[in-house]
This record gives sequence, C-alpha cells and structure tokens, in this order.
Amino acid sequence: MKTYKRRTMLTMQRMLQGSCEHRVQVTRIGDGYNIRVYMNDELNQEARVYDRQHIGTEAKSMLRMEDKCGNISKYADAARFRNKPYM
Repeated sequence: MKTYKRRTMLTMQRMLQGSCEHRVQVTRIGDGYNIRVYMNDELNQEARVYDRQHIGTEAKSMLRMEDKCGNISKYADAARFRNKPYM
C-alpha cells in the first residue's frame, strides 16, 4: 500500500464577494504541486498536494468552498454538481 504525504492549505482570503471570475493555476515546485485559486486576478486560496493524481480533486474541493462561501461564478458553481447522475 502506497502512502501519501498530507496536503497543506491556506485559508480563504475573501468571502461573500458576490459575482466574480475564478481562475485555477497549478505549478510544480520541488516534490509537490501548488494549486492556486484566483478570484478577479487576486490570489484567494492556495493548497499543496504531493501526488499528481490529487490535483483535480483538490482543485474541485477548493472551487466548491469558493461557491459555498459566496464567491459566485459559473466555474465554481459547476464544481458543486456531478457531471453524471448518481446511479
């Protein structure tokens, strides 16, 4: 069984901003990947994962939290719903 290092995450900087635009940027630094969520071209969240397969899950989780906290965009809203119906 392969074990993974835990992720690290910074807290959200701005909440309840209403309508905005989101952008996600992934950068490889050292032995991990930094995931940054920008809101209106300003850094709002940052997380670090240590395996490439966890990038999508973490980015989706960060966008879901953006939408839950009132930073509304079509990009963040799409992260809250399944692509296919649950069977």
